[in-house]
Amino acid sequence: MPEAPRKSYYDILGVPPGAGAKDIKDAYRRAARAAHPDLGGTAARFHDVAVAYETLSDPQRRERYDADTGRGRPAAAAPGRAGTARRNGTPHPASTRTRVEDEDAAKSPPEYLPPFSPSSPPVVPLIAAGRQLHGAARQPGMFGRLSAGARARVDGELRTSALLERALLPTYPAARLVNGVVLDDREKTAAGAVLLAGYRMAVIDSFTAPPGNFSWDGRALRHQGRPVDLRMPRTVRAVQDLFPDCNVTGWVVIHGAPDNPFAPVIDVPPGFDRGAPGLVQVVNAGTAVRTLRSFLSSGPTPNVVQLPVLARLLAAAGS
Repeated sequence: MPEAPRKSYYDILGVPPGAGAKDIKDAYRRAARAAHPDLGGTAARFHDVAVAYETLSDPQRRERYDADTGRGRPAAAAPGRAGTARRNGTPHPASTRTRVEDEDAAKSPPEYLPPFSPSSPPVVPLIAAGRQLHGAARQPGMFGRLSAGARARVDGELRTSALLERALLPTYPAARLVNGVVLDDREKTAAGAVLLAGYRMAVIDSFTAPPGNFSWDGRALRHQGRPVDLRMPRTVRAVQDLFPDCNVTGWVVIHGAPDNPFAPVIDVPPGFDRGAPGLVQVVNAGTAVRTLRSFLSSGPTPNVVQLPVLARLLAAAGS
C-alpha cells in the first residue's frame, strides 16, 4: 500500500497558501490547542504544528519553503531529517537541513532580531544581549532550612546551570540560558531555567536523586513504581501561551552521582526511542546536553537571538 503523502505546513495549520500573517497566527493557536497532548492531541501532532508555524510565520523562511516545496505541496522531508543541501550555498529551512548543517548553523555567530540602529535601539542592552548566561539558580541559603525534596531541587538547578555553562554554551554562541524564571501569569508559573536559541525554547526543571528510583515511558514519570505529579506539561503549556511565536518543549533533568553524569537514575522500557518528539523529555545529566542541543539546533535559523523574547525572560528572572 503506498505511503500517504506528507501534509504541507499549510495543511497542518489548516490555511490556504495565500494566508496572511494574522490568519497564520490565529490558525496556529487553534491547531496548537487541538494538538496539545494535555487536551486530547499527541506530542507528534503538537510538534508538527509548532514546526509548521515556525516556518510560515517568518517571511524569509516561508519564501524558502515555498520555493523548495511548491506553495502548498507536501514537504520533501520531515523537520530535522536529512535533506539535500542547495548548490548555491543558501541555507535550507529546517525541513531539509541535515544534522551536520544543524550543527554548523548552531556554531555560527549570533544574529540579533529585530535589527536595530542608533535611531531604533535594541530592547535589550547589547552588553546584556551578548551574555549567554543570565540570572542565577536558586541558592541553598535563600529559603532557610530546606526539606529533602526542596534541597534536591535546588542542588539539581545548580548542577544543570553549571553543566550547560560548561558543556553547551561555549559551542552554541546564540544560546541564552536564563535561570530563575518566574512567569507573571495568573498561576505564577515557575519555569526554573529557560534555554533560548532561534525560535525554540527549552524549559528546564532539575533535581537530584539516588540511582534506580525513577522510570519514564514517554508519558508518565514514576518514583519507586508510584506516579509522580509531573508539573512540566502544565508549565510548558503556560509558556507556550505566553510565547506563541516559539516552539516550547520541557526537559526534566534528573542528576545522579556528581562524578557520573550518565548514572542510570531513570529506567526506560526496552526499545524506548529517546529521539522521538515529545512535549516533555526526562533525561539524566549526560543525555541533557545532547538532546537540548539537538532540539535547539534543528529549528529554523538556530543562530538568531530574539531580543523581545529575551527581554521578557530577563524581566521574569529579575535580571
